[in-house]
Amino acid sequence: MVERNLAKVQVVGSSPISRSIYDKYKTMIYFYYVLLVPISLFLTLTAMVIAPILPLFAKDGWLPKWLWWFQTPDNSLDGDVLWQITHSKSYRNQVLWLWRNPAYAFACRYINGTNATYSGDKDIKDNDGAKEGHCLVKAAGLFQYTYIKRIGNRCIYINLGWNIKSLIDPNFINDKWHPNDLTHYEATFVFAPRISGFFA
Repeated sequence: MVERNLAKVQVVGSSPISRSIYDKYKTMIYFYYVLLVPISLFLTLTAMVIAPILPLFAKDGWLPKWLWWFQTPDNSLDGDVLWQITHSKSYRNQVLWLWRNPAYAFACRYINGTNATYSGDKDIKDNDGAKEGHCLVKAAGLFQYTYIKRIGNRCIYINLGWNIKSLIDPNFINDKWHPNDLTHYEATFVFAPRISGFFA
């Protein structure tokens, strides 16, 4: 697939200077990501340790701004709708929610994802109906790189960048029952190399 310009990034003219600035912008995000990874790992570990304390600072399920990296921006500490079906509003379940989503808001970005592009195979996945391959998605200056390599009924699963792969998923884009605002898309930070299942 031939990539178009990233959302919210325009190249003015065709001079070497403007092209150089644009190319630097595109590559800077990868260096920026490398710097964020160790910080993310540290905050994730910290979140797991201090999760039992965090609810004590919350008001109506929301943490103060100085603790916002540990908050889920789209939901209070009482969880989302599906979580609340099986979990009552309680201190214990707030802690469980924080353990389930450690340092969730760290490096989270809200972007215009209407012009997302990709290269590779967007249909790769692990577990049931698995398919190996790779996919690189770009939108609004962010990226998500996914790599799956089969090893028997297991696979190496690498997921890096920001979670924006949904922006190229027709089921997400055309969801009539739960319309998604692609102009204000929540892109959460991800660094997730792991071993997963592979059942083709």
